[in-house]
Amino acid sequence: MSTPPVPLPVINRDDSGVAVLNRWVTPTADQQRSVADASLAAWANAPWPQGLLAVSCFISTNGDTVFTYEQWSGERELRAFENASASAPGREGIDREIAAAAGKAERSEPFVCRLHRSSITNAEATPGCVVVTTFGFEEADTARAWSDAICNAEAAQPEPTPGGISRHFLLSPDGTQVLNYSEWLDEESHRKFLENPVQTPEWQQVEEFTGLTHGPGRRCRPYGALAAPLPGTTASETP
Repeated sequence: MSTPPVPLPVINRDDSGVAVLNRWVTPTADQQRSVADASLAAWANAPWPQGLLAVSCFISTNGDTVFTYEQWSGERELRAFENASASAPGREGIDREIAAAAGKAERSEPFVCRLHRSSITNAEATPGCVVVTTFGFEEADTARAWSDAICNAEAAQPEPTPGGISRHFLLSPDGTQVLNYSEWLDEESHRKFLENPVQTPEWQQVEEFTGLTHGPGRRCRPYGALAAPLPGTTASETP
């Protein structure tokens, strides 16, 4: 019997006001799976926080990174969870459970962000690869303009990028950090896009942006997901 696909998060869902990206870098692929399993178990076993809509877990295809992507209804709900006392279910308890399984995995600072803009070019396709990349800018206006320029460049292409499905740009509270979450048919499609960039005036304008820092980017596949439970039930989980 085949395993059902893990559902991907709907990045541009209307009821999500804020998101949190967590990243762990692991020394081995076995450790990667241990951290991913511990992350899902920690959320599944804790009382579901008010305002948390979904938690999605991704593992990088090169075997060294785990991401979790939390979607919250708003900042007030997220802050209530973050500020819970040590004795109450909250971020500290979740982190403690994951840390127990993380071993030598290195965790980056959580990336809190809000959706700025999306570009969807093939809504009917099923993604086989997700690419998660972060960027830093000196000015918030530049970060927004860069994100807009990419969306505009894609819209102006004579033909859609082969294998490209969607791009979503999320900004940090101060607007200077960008999370680029993109969906592709497969790894090869994304690799070919990087190796053979589209040559149009709009894409050339994107290349002219300066003052940006390219953070670590990884090709990923979905590992598991948890969704807000219906009343009277526990959180629903996918394998």
